[in-house]
Amino acid sequence: MNKDVRYLLSYTAITGTTVAMFRVLFNLYLRDAGYSNSVIGSTQSAALWGTAIIGLLMGIMADALGRKRMMIYTTFLMPLVAIMMTFNVSVPILLTLSFFRGGFTAARFTIVLAAFTTSTDSKSRAKAFGANFGLMMGSGVFGNFIGGLLGDIIGLRITLILSMILTFAALIPLFKLEPDKIKTERVNPFDFSGFDKQQKKIMVLFFVSTATVGFGAGLFIHFGNLIFKDLFGMTPTGIGIALSIAQLGTALGSTFSHILGKTFGPLKFVLTMQILVVPLILSFAFIRDPYAFTVVYALRFVFMNTTVPIMNSVVFSHLPSDKLSTISGMNGFLNNSVRAVAALLFGVIVGASISGYTTLFILSTVFYGASAFIAFLIYKSYENLETTKNLFDR
Repeated sequence: MNKDVRYLLSYTAITGTTVAMFRVLFNLYLRDAGYSNSVIGSTQSAALWGTAIIGLLMGIMADALGRKRMMIYTTFLMPLVAIMMTFNVSVPILLTLSFFRGGFTAARFTIVLAAFTTSTDSKSRAKAFGANFGLMMGSGVFGNFIGGLLGDIIGLRITLILSMILTFAALIPLFKLEPDKIKTERVNPFDFSGFDKQQKKIMVLFFVSTATVGFGAGLFIHFGNLIFKDLFGMTPTGIGIALSIAQLGTALGSTFSHILGKTFGPLKFVLTMQILVVPLILSFAFIRDPYAFTVVYALRFVFMNTTVPIMNSVVFSHLPSDKLSTISGMNGFLNNSVRAVAALLFGVIVGASISGYTTLFILSTVFYGASAFIAFLIYKSYENLETTKNLFDR
């Protein structure tokens, strides 16, 4: 791997740890501060809208002004805004800060994916995508565990602030990146008229897949800490361990995803995993044993997320490099806007009753089923194309 890839992986490791430390505790912090599920859901929704809207703008600006520059700006601003969220502020201010925190956090996904694509060739890209996603999950395991542990020892608020102070260390590898080539001519970032039929088709299918699974996941995935607390009365440490188990399996699967893709066929593997996820989501509605629930929760997390680097590497390799940050931003906009709507529904569906979780998971199952169907369409159209085969040496 070249040095830019190593610097990007270092950035992922640092932000993956610190963001996970913050994420695993923040909803619990709001709950302890007396906020209702409705307000907590609105806070998550605001963050997702920020990720969607600001993330799209960041993607466009990164293609025009440079990816390195935009990652530095957002990595500096995100922890500052997050620290402000730990102060005793009114709900409108909390929602505003959450919007901007979500937006500045978007660079971890939208811009970094494009940077990995342009920093690798077809032979190393799938491996680099897998390593990055695996490292993101692996550092998330560490962050979940440390965040939960420190939350019990030194308190939720102090741990939240500490996690964001540590985020500034991610600026170090970013400053070492080679400057990207910046376009001087003015272009329309949404002009896809130069795309051929296959490129347009995979872009549309990618967006539809993102929207369906994004809504299904958005109903519950951002409230894992509350789910484990409400259903099983877990402490922050226990919640951190439960979420870490899920991320550890994903980290291992993602790191070796290029091998799985080569062995079974990349898009065939993606399709199989997405089909298996559907009954797992449905089972959430009925399992009420904490150990069984944790195992099934981990399996869903592993099966779904191990496919992410494979799908991203295939899709991005079929698209023009000068549009990657914009397309990544558009995909992030779709993903997070539908998640924002779904997050609002969390408070409505669950309310103050534990029985509401049954309805929540059944509804989520429907959208995961739709995503599996889209995965089938992508598999049929792109599994045997040369661009896909070259990524996995098949």
